[in-house]
Amino acid sequence: MHAKCELASYSLGVLVTNRCRFVCATSKQTSETVCLTSYRSPRGGSDLLNSVKIWEACRATSAASSLFDPIAIGRYKEEFVDGATGANNPVWEVWNQAQLMWGPQPLEGRIKCLVSIGTGVPSLKPFRDDIFHIGNTLVAIATETEQTAERFRRDKSHLDDSGRYYRFNVNRGLEEIGLEESKKRKEIAAATRHYVGSQDVFKRMQACADSMAGRECQS
Repeated sequence: MHAKCELASYSLGVLVTNRCRFVCATSKQTSETVCLTSYRSPRGGSDLLNSVKIWEACRATSAASSLFDPIAIGRYKEEFVDGATGANNPVWEVWNQAQLMWGPQPLEGRIKCLVSIGTGVPSLKPFRDDIFHIGNTLVAIATETEQTAERFRRDKSHLDDSGRYYRFNVNRGLEEIGLEESKKRKEIAAATRHYVGSQDVFKRMQACADSMAGRECQS
């Protein structure tokens, strides 16, 4: 494994280096966040690694309880639901998995660039009348993503100060678009285009690209 590597985190899945990939899902049996990996982890069992297909892992990590039924996967048919209920912003899962794979030495000096990508501020309104009681859960999930990002940024401020941590998330225009509104692609595209076109975000994207390419950023 390379001495220095890029890390990236997403709301629905996570990528660690070119060879190690995983997504987060929530076990219905324990309510704990489980990392479904493409590699053998020192703390992970072999039953899920050896039996779960890629499509099953994708289905598990995106099984939002208000839209999809849980999926039973693996040798023991354990049920999983949306990873967002436990790790809507999985940046800490990225960090912990990298620490497991790279050994006990501090990660800070081995990370070239860490990129965290959000999916915008989600709708806080219920999807349908019959799920009224999960309203408080939706509020908590929506708030948790940016709180997690801020806690990580403060805790790993040296990465931010040295231009090795970048967080991108559309902060305006997606508030009224819920998870079930897949047909509003033009609204999503327009809000995203507006976000990435702003001068501040454009400069940060350039700095991020320069950092990943190993070039010095021009101020």
